[in-house]
Amino acid sequence: MLKELLIGGCKWKTKPGALLLSGGVDSISIGLAAHHAGKTVHAYSFHLDTHESYDFQKAREVSEIMGWEFTSVVVPTNNIESDFKYLAQKGCRKKTHFECVFPFLYVYDYITEKHVLTGWGADGYFGVSKKANMRYGSIKQQENYKRYCIEHNMKQETFDQFRDNYFLPENTAGLQAHKLISDHRGKVLINPYLDPKVKEFFYNKTWKELNKPVQKHHIRNAFDEFKKFGKIKNHQNLHLAAGVDKVFETLLNNKKINFRNRKRVMDVCKDWSNGILDI
Repeated sequence: MLKELLIGGCKWKTKPGALLLSGGVDSISIGLAAHHAGKTVHAYSFHLDTHESYDFQKAREVSEIMGWEFTSVVVPTNNIESDFKYLAQKGCRKKTHFECVFPFLYVYDYITEKHVLTGWGADGYFGVSKKANMRYGSIKQQENYKRYCIEHNMKQETFDQFRDNYFLPENTAGLQAHKLISDHRGKVLINPYLDPKVKEFFYNKTWKELNKPVQKHHIRNAFDEFKKFGKIKNHQNLHLAAGVDKVFETLLNNKKINFRNRKRVMDVCKDWSNGILDI
């Protein structure tokens, strides 16, 4: 069923499509869905100018196996001050928003197709974060979370409520800012995982059903082609796997950006998002 839902989300009118491809199962599955929908998939993947990441190498490998055209994008790290300011202007507010959107400032320079496919949003269904795992990963952890809420007079959040929070417009890993950038480039974002029918499919399942025996096994089993790709690692945050967080840490030494001498990048991002400066 999931396979058909994802393929159904890839049926725009024209044939070519750009795929933002990482080495994770989410974006790979969207490429496979477009492939099965009869689209011509052109994969784009990035790495920083300092090194090639696992995600980039896996994306290149998958593209070769599938016969997809592949474009590699080297993201420069020497423009980080101006890039940070631009992202703030485009509405990035949280540290994860800045870091997740940053590479695509450069990726979009290479994309020639109008329709751009992404696996955006898939992570939100599974509760892959440490917090989600600690709350919902097992019956014991659920009981511990319930006890903690009682002891601290906190309202207990259900797994569905936790996921609902992820999908709030201001969250979802900076999708709003990403869309502003894609719109500015005249692109149309295709996000099959944000389709209400896909949401219904995943919301009908518990944390354990989604992540046991293997994390995201519903996606891994939806397409037979996954068997050709060898081992694919469990969820890794895009920006962390690529090393983007290390680049942003250099801004702590930049007095123009870190004008309050913060010790954490997340606090620097808050300073800018709170409208302290005219950006």
